[in-house]
Amino acid sequence: MNPYTMVSSGHDTHEAAALSARLSAWHDAMVAHERRLRAGTTADTCDEECPHAEAPGLWLEAVAAFGPRSQQLAFLRSRAQETRRAAGVAGSTRARAQAADFARGAAGEV
Repeated sequence: MNPYTMVSSGHDTHEAAALSARLSAWHDAMVAHERRLRAGTTADTCDEECPHAEAPGLWLEAVAAFGPRSQQLAFLRSRAQETRRAAGVAGSTRARAQAADFARGAAGEV
């Protein structure tokens, strides 16, 4: 079963279902991206548009939405941490800003 669906079970909201779908799509894109990078047969590189860049913000959204159950999302968590380390403070700052925007939207402050 899909881990993103499993972690969202019990959170019967449209937002949880939408986040679960986004996380699943991100996962598929991330796996494909990493396979292309490992193969080294294309000019596929990491930039601000690659799935790596999305990982920190998605991780923070998952933690906010699913609480402790988000720890089950090891692939997402590892890519978020990896991306933060690679990006340094600038990446972490952007991820925190994304999470704050998400939290405001979830609280109805949009």
